[in-house]
Amino acid sequence: MNEQKQDSLFLPVLLIALAVVIWSTFQASQLFEERASLAKLRTSQDTTYQNAQKMRAQLDALAAGTQKLASAGNKNAQTVVNALQQRGITINPEAKKPQ
Repeated sequence: MNEQKQDSLFLPVLLIALAVVIWSTFQASQLFEERASLAKLRTSQDTTYQNAQKMRAQLDALAAGTQKLASAGNKNAQTVVNALQQRGITINPEAKKPQ
């Protein structure tokens, strides 16, 4: 009778173990596909990010030049700098540019 009980438990345990292995394999494959998709998405955004960095550097250079003109006494540059300060934007002309 004990042998019959072992035989009757073998099949359900085997099916559960097989289901866990299949489920884990499926989940792992899905994760690898998502990882590949994210890597492809990041690669496609690199050009946009580089362009944004260049534009940011140009804007910082323009703002620094405007601040230097304002410090030298240029009325129009002072107006622009004051308008930016009223909006909470500060300009640091000596800031190092990111490489």
